[in-house]
Amino acid sequence: MADYKKFLADSIIAEDKVVTYRLLSRSLKVHVNTAKQMLYEFHKYQNDRRPGAVFATYLVYGVKNHADQQNGTDGDVEMTSSMPETRSVDELIPTFTLSLVPEDRLKDVLSQYDEVSSIHVYSVGPGPIKDLALLADPAITGFGLDMDEANKLSPISNPYVRRRERRGAGAIAAAAASKPTKPEAKPVTTKPGTVPVKGKEQPKDAEPSPAPEKASSAPSKKPPALKRGGSSNSGIMQAFSKAAAAGKIRKEKTSQPATPSGDDSSMHPMSDDGEDDEELPQPKPRQTAGRKTKKEREEELRRMMEEMDDDEDEEEKAPTPEPEPEEEPPAPEPAKEEPAEVVTTSGDGRRRGKRKVMRKKQIMDEQGYLGMYLVWDGSEKPLVGESHEFDPDACPDYTHYAAYPHRPLSKGPLGLPFQRPDRRCRTFHSNAIEKVISDVTSRMKDPDLARLFENAFPSTTDTTVRFHTDGKDGKGRKLTRNRWSINTEEGEWEGPQSFIITGDILAEWLRDSTNQLSPYQALATKDPRIFNLILGAINTQSEYVIDSPYCNAFQPPPISGLPVTLNGQDDNVHPAFEPTFVFECKYELDSLGHFLALANDFYEHTKSTKFMNKRWYRALDTLLGVLGEQSQSTFDPETSQFLSNEYTFQRRTNTGTETLNLNGIGNPLNNGTGLIRSAFRPSDDATIFGFFIPANAMMATELKRTAAILRSTEKKSDDHLAETLEDWSRNITKGIWEYGVVPHRKYGDVFAYEVDGYGSSLIMDDANYPSLLALPLMGFVKEDDPIYRNTRKMLLEKESNPYYLQGREFKGIGGPHIGLQNAWPMSLLMQARTTDDDDEIEECLQLILKASGLGLIHESVDVNFPSAYTRSWFAWANGVFAETILDLAKRKPHLIFKDARPYEL
Repeated sequence: MADYKKFLADSIIAEDKVVTYRLLSRSLKVHVNTAKQMLYEFHKYQNDRRPGAVFATYLVYGVKNHADQQNGTDGDVEMTSSMPETRSVDELIPTFTLSLVPEDRLKDVLSQYDEVSSIHVYSVGPGPIKDLALLADPAITGFGLDMDEANKLSPISNPYVRRRERRGAGAIAAAAASKPTKPEAKPVTTKPGTVPVKGKEQPKDAEPSPAPEKASSAPSKKPPALKRGGSSNSGIMQAFSKAAAAGKIRKEKTSQPATPSGDDSSMHPMSDDGEDDEELPQPKPRQTAGRKTKKEREEELRRMMEEMDDDEDEEEKAPTPEPEPEEEPPAPEPAKEEPAEVVTTSGDGRRRGKRKVMRKKQIMDEQGYLGMYLVWDGSEKPLVGESHEFDPDACPDYTHYAAYPHRPLSKGPLGLPFQRPDRRCRTFHSNAIEKVISDVTSRMKDPDLARLFENAFPSTTDTTVRFHTDGKDGKGRKLTRNRWSINTEEGEWEGPQSFIITGDILAEWLRDSTNQLSPYQALATKDPRIFNLILGAINTQSEYVIDSPYCNAFQPPPISGLPVTLNGQDDNVHPAFEPTFVFECKYELDSLGHFLALANDFYEHTKSTKFMNKRWYRALDTLLGVLGEQSQSTFDPETSQFLSNEYTFQRRTNTGTETLNLNGIGNPLNNGTGLIRSAFRPSDDATIFGFFIPANAMMATELKRTAAILRSTEKKSDDHLAETLEDWSRNITKGIWEYGVVPHRKYGDVFAYEVDGYGSSLIMDDANYPSLLALPLMGFVKEDDPIYRNTRKMLLEKESNPYYLQGREFKGIGGPHIGLQNAWPMSLLMQARTTDDDDEIEECLQLILKASGLGLIHESVDVNFPSAYTRSWFAWANGVFAETILDLAKRKPHLIFKDARPYEL
């Protein structure tokens, strides 16, 4: 489900539509009470920002005061009584009244009530509703639904009912005088061997129509069939013959009347009491002569069904009712050389016959998968055309698929759905991953927690590996730069390459992709495919860092053949970047830190140095260049003159966190701190003070780890490079302890979130990694470090962390990226991994389960309404959950397993 505020803003403000709570409930698949609360909060939020932005209509239920009831002001019509009223006013039985009230009249209406039982927002629109009856418009009710569902919700109507008029002598005479004269019927041209039937050509061997002379004395229209199959001349053969000829008649743009009488009405209108206002036609005589045999009817039916399939792309003007035949003909047997017969069902309930081209259809497999819109043959492969080969285009868009639950459900009290795509639609497969899922879930004592791990652990490989090559197919050597004019460099895009998207956007974030692959690092030595996948990711990130080191998100590799997608933003960035290579260019120090972390983790688990090729060394050198440029202060320490920063960013936006102030420079930073500037946070929000402490801590740690790898090669050049990295790491670490630790009046010394080197600091934390809460996880400090323990206490209390959010149903750390009502499940996972308290860990897990009704970890969750969330599919968050479960399986097995035996990859 998308962010409901964005949904409402798009519908009400952008599209000028009125949204009722019932419509919102159906569109977002939430409870009606949740939808009411959403409308209320959206109305309040918009009008707080700009009074009169949107207008609400309220539904009030209660008992009006006695005076109003006596005077009839409650809206009821006063009725006279044949008996005298003997009861007093005090004995008056209270009458409950339901009022639909625009907001400008709410106070007046409420003053008429003695008791209000309930009041809630009924609808929100772009302006006041002059006629409240418009809220019952079927077009409003059906908004956001498909046509079939909208038609079900529309009022029931009878198209054959018309208002009956009085038939006095004067009325009949007036009607006869004013009735227009019907035009003279024109002859209908027919082909040889056919007879005209309502403007369509009917084969001679079909059931004959009534004689022409009968049509001249009575209307050619037949009365509506009140019973199914009640008329012989509406038999199945005639129905199919009309449908088969419909496509041909539509192509002939003719103005000829449909019947010899010139009346083109499809049905004879009837009055609402069932009596006829006009003379009804006599029933057509039953045809007995020339009646076809059962075998002939079956052959005709088979031929007509095949013709309908050939013409199925053309819409029929009106659905033709299909009466039941006297005997249902058996299904035709397919020829041996043809594919197996497939019978599909159309939207109008009509059965389709045998087809040589297999049709797409929604099915469910043994795992409860409903998203493959293809018919399968006996070999369990999707069929497309006559090739019987798998077509990846048949796989559903996982963004849409993940937004709805799929069976089978878990056997726990939450009944969580199975959200993995069909195995043929998964983007990457590893037997090692499947074994971990089986090993862990088979031992877990909570079926719901097991289902969540089953969905989350393979989320990245199932859905986000959009391109991978092992480097042996020659794609790198055959590289042709058709996107931009740059000469190919030696080794560019060669070897294994992997493009890992973040989820619902066809782009790769350096930070996200590193964290998405992190749960599989320990499997790299157990599965060569995992080894090559991660090695390819390192190589791909190297190319990104070399080309655009200040950018955070990138387009698919040119060798992938995947399309590029622009982010639609109006950005002015220096250094300039190529938009067909870069998706977004926000400079985030942690992105470069994650580039190092991906290779460092890979080496830690495999001891392999295959990633240390020319491209990786060049990327590392490029990274050091950025550190040098971004360690520069805003003013020259000797002359005090302004120093222009290498990186500037301006975006045309009305959101402050999406751009940098001072013409894209950001707030001033002091000299000599040893810290590195970061223009943006890992949440993609702009920093207030550019020395972002969590990213600096991560960079210091990863530089030290990379230096250790370089030392292991025993090359002189690597030793010199390692020494450079170690110097950077020491300087950054010193700057954090000197400038990043600040006194707090309640907790003592704590780590600040951001500082500027002048003494200003920002006390808060954001859910995104790296964060202050996650400092032990990145290896910067130990969990028992006194300053970290003070910081952790501060971050997990509302009074000291402005972005610690707590509501009726959920709590956790959020951030400005989503707003002040949504906490991120990722913060609870970090909280569980940085404590030894069993009760705290179990509380975090239960909150996560409660907020994961779709069987996946969301990006953020409304603390009052967990059913309101952002991103049903967020691979990074699912990876963090998987790592948390694996951490507990090793560190606290008794919390999740039936037994206390630890499990380790």
